[in-house]
Amino acid sequence: MVRSPLFLLVSSIICVLVGLYIQSSYIEIFASIMGIINVWLLAREKVSNFLFGMITVAVFLYIFITQGLYAMAVLAAFQFIFNVYGWYYWIARSGEGEVKATVRLDLKGWTFYISFILVAWIGWGYYQVRYLESTSPYLDALNAVLGLVAQFMLSRKILENWHLWILYNVVSIVIYISTGLYVMLILAIINLFICVAGLLEWKSNYKGQEHTNNYI
Repeated sequence: MVRSPLFLLVSSIICVLVGLYIQSSYIEIFASIMGIINVWLLAREKVSNFLFGMITVAVFLYIFITQGLYAMAVLAAFQFIFNVYGWYYWIARSGEGEVKATVRLDLKGWTFYISFILVAWIGWGYYQVRYLESTSPYLDALNAVLGLVAQFMLSRKILENWHLWILYNVVSIVIYISTGLYVMLILAIINLFICVAGLLEWKSNYKGQEHTNNYI
């Protein structure tokens, strides 16, 4: 169902209708639609997801700054860079013109990423409390770090990026409810479903590929 172009069309229409009904800005509606297309293409392992990703995060960068979500604004800036890098990495490192094979984390990899997330979350949250007038300092910081690490893992085509994106969207739902960004709330809910489908899709495809040194 989620793989169907009809799901993409219906989701986009819902975002537009809800956005117009609650009188959200056109830029917020546009960003939400681009975001849905981005994640939908990503779930299907299409390299073109990075193009829509760059458009999405560029618009989100502006929205987050105007809403005082500074950690998420920093996240958007880094996500733009990682989208450019991911586009190159997926193609240049694949060989034979195909998309790069998916890899998975071993215990050492999980330990590293979880440790980094915890340290960066606490550090960035404290910095915002002390030096910035952030709307939701620690919640904002958690989502920024989750999104940053997930985007990097995505650019390296690490399957576990989906686990972080799922958590990222759950936290985003809380943030968007508290800040009144209702169109982006709809986007986060839709993306949550797409992320679950993406995880299942990537796992299925991973089982069907050659598993020579596919753990990092």
